[in-house]
Amino acid sequence: MANKILILTLFMLGCNPIKKAEKTVLNNLESSERVFRELEKTRPCANDTTIITKYDTTLLVDTLTNYKTDTIRINGVEYITIKEQPKTIVKTIKVKEIQTSYIVDNRRLGIMADSVRYFSTSLQDSIKTSNKWMWRFWGLFGILIGYILIKRFLWSYLNILH
Repeated sequence: MANKILILTLFMLGCNPIKKAEKTVLNNLESSERVFRELEKTRPCANDTTIITKYDTTLLVDTLTNYKTDTIRINGVEYITIKEQPKTIVKTIKVKEIQTSYIVDNRRLGIMADSVRYFSTSLQDSIKTSNKWMWRFWGLFGILIGYILIKRFLWSYLNILH
């Protein structure tokens, strides 16, 4: 009975697909890179995210002095008299400007830069390939036109000789 349990345990540990996948991922650089790229999309790194908040306060001060005056002219000379004590009105406005900026996960930015690089190089490769096939098409088209023209002139020349 103990032999059967031991054999069953060894069999289950030896054929465990999860353990086998873990070994493949950890030992093979190419497969681990694929797995980690997929994990980065769903689980971003929280340590790289930084929040920067900038505060800017501006004070606008406006002072106004209110006088009530009376002007009297005696023999061409103007005399200004103040009727009331002057009142000073001070108006203060505070303008607060808050800017919050986020510096996002650097790893995710690296992934995006890699994908942009990949697609730009694949676009350049496809442009080169399409140019190559375009020149081949026009070359074959020219050969076909040349063949048709040579055949017509040759047949017309041979028909003239008969």
